[in-house]
Amino acid sequence: MSSIGGISSSISGLMAASQKMQAAMIKMANASDGGDMAALLAEQVTSQASFAANAQTLKAQVQGVGELLDIMA
Repeated sequence: MSSIGGISSSISGLMAASQKMQAAMIKMANASDGGDMAALLAEQVTSQASFAANAQTLKAQVQGVGELLDIMA
């Protein structure tokens, strides 16, 4: 996979995790009867972990591209 493709994939992962978190938060806010709060909370926790993992991956990819550019300069 090229560096640009990997960066794009990480950004897509960040966006997906953010959207999943937002959807879970909206469901939780609109749950008038309490609903399955444990499942919604678990969804938020997994979304947060996914976001953090994609952010770390993106950081490593950007650093790698930066180092490659430094070598080529």
